[in-house]
Amino acid sequence: MPGYDRAELTAELKVVASPGAERTPREQVEAVRRVAGDSGLAHEAGPETTVLAGGRGEVLDAVRRVVETALDAGAHVVEVKVEAERDAERFGS
Repeated sequence: MPGYDRAELTAELKVVASPGAERTPREQVEAVRRVAGDSGLAHEAGPETTVLAGGRGEVLDAVRRVVETALDAGAHVVEVKVEAERDAERFGS
């Protein structure tokens, strides 16, 4: 993938829904998807997993909002994996 197509930062978030919460596990996951989607950075990566990709500040802000939403919806665990893209040589450099 060319360097100019790579995101500065990616964050993979997996919501472990809590069956004993006020909201159903499905509602917990859907709340997270909605907030992640509203960020404009989200890519679905699996049933409970969302990837946010973009600039460092915008991804970190979106991660905070997604984690808060998951907790507010009743999830007890949100796994977060963050990766920073190193500067890659671009074609023709």
